[in-house]
Amino acid sequence: MIPTSSSRGAEAPRGTDERGLTLIETLVSLLLLAFVALGSASLLAATLHQNKLAQKRSLATHLAAERIEHLTSQRYESSTNYLAYGLPGEVADAGPPITFTASYGSIVGHPEFRRVVTLNYGVPVPGMLQVVSEVYWNDLNQGEKRHVVTTFVHPGLERAQ
Repeated sequence: MIPTSSSRGAEAPRGTDERGLTLIETLVSLLLLAFVALGSASLLAATLHQNKLAQKRSLATHLAAERIEHLTSQRYESSTNYLAYGLPGEVADAGPPITFTASYGSIVGHPEFRRVVTLNYGVPVPGMLQVVSEVYWNDLNQGEKRHVVTTFVHPGLERAQ
């Protein structure tokens, strides 16, 4: 009898076993699995880093907004009485512009941050006060990072309340 070929290809000779994988097929599948695992690991590392960065930025936003809230909750002071806006641990500089600096380690509970508050009198128009709160921290991969929150204060708004 002459062997014939089926629609799937040539039939294997009798007595051979086609069950299982060859060594080459196993190695290729392991190589593919390794590439997928490495891709997943690098994605996980990047996600963890971005999560940590977002956490630091959120805390920086809180520290900047908290400082502005403290400053704006006080009575409006003219540029000659600017020291009334300072906090303990901050170093004042008469400028211009007037700044209050809290260096690394001086913000209670957050030694990994530093903050610079800038007071610009007469900005954007005479009689107004621009308050800029900048919070800095160090990122291992990207160096020093900065987050800025700005607000404006007008003495007339204080009297209207």
